[in-house]
Amino acid sequence: MKVVSNSSPLIFLSAVGILDLLKSEFGEILVPEPVYNEVTSNELKGSSEVKHADWIKVQTIKNIEVLSFLPMLDRGEESAIVLAIEQEADLILLDDLAGRRAAMMQGLNVMGTLGFLKAMHRKGRIKNFKDVLDSLQKNGFWMNSDLYSRMLED
Repeated sequence: MKVVSNSSPLIFLSAVGILDLLKSEFGEILVPEPVYNEVTSNELKGSSEVKHADWIKVQTIKNIEVLSFLPMLDRGEESAIVLAIEQEADLILLDDLAGRRAAMMQGLNVMGTLGFLKAMHRKGRIKNFKDVLDSLQKNGFWMNSDLYSRMLED
């Protein structure tokens, strides 16, 4: 399965200590250069983990002129969408709502950090889902109380 990721899933899965679930589920993750640089060029959570993950492959976008097709997105989201299109990815990992909508408008299959975590919990790969959600929130992942409750109910 060919999977492209934006920065936030990498950052937050690293922050809660389960970045390797991506490797065990998908094998390899493709990221465009702007995403890799965003995650690794400073002291963001996940910086070191992503730098040392040989299964995260940095890709150069070939169709640079396409990068301005979605001006409301940041460079990382935009480049992740373009890379997913170029690579004919089976899945793109994105959290930002505008980015998710833009990716779906391009016909891409989208999953966010929470959707990935829920899938891993259902497969029995995450035992205490509530602890993971709480840890995400402590590390800056925003979710309102309704979404938090719905995630636990599911």
